[in-house]
Amino acid sequence: MQRKLVICLICLLYVLPVIADDSYHNYPGFFVGTTHADNEFYNTVGLEYEYRVSLSAGVGLAYEYISDYHEGAGANLFAVQIFYHPNTHVKLGLGVGQERIGGHHARSDVFYRLSAAYEYHASPFEIEPTIDIDLLDGETSVAVGVAFVVPF
Repeated sequence: MQRKLVICLICLLYVLPVIADDSYHNYPGFFVGTTHADNEFYNTVGLEYEYRVSLSAGVGLAYEYISDYHEGAGANLFAVQIFYHPNTHVKLGLGVGQERIGGHHARSDVFYRLSAAYEYHASPFEIEPTIDIDLLDGETSVAVGVAFVVPF
């Protein structure tokens, strides 16, 4: 099922028109993907927001929920990021956040995030294949997915 979804998304991305509009400043979005950590894959969904302060810079917030993470307890991630846009399609991010883990052994940890996305502009929305690399206590987790963004 996941393989078919990936193939469909790749095909869709090749046929989208590439239309960029630089008049927007607010970029809210919905993220869906998977997180690889501890040699396992976990479903991940989230919300994100970026405010573009210029054509090449932005600041943003992200919230992600990782189901069944940490032995089924799940995890909530909150991150603050700064973004650099070297062109109208590439988005590079650097941030810091907090991971909150539920369950019997609830705890909170600070993590650092590196991210990259490629923005396909298809008015009135954008589709952004995204990769986030989170560094937490010497361990690395990687979230890969697609963000659906509606700029205004």
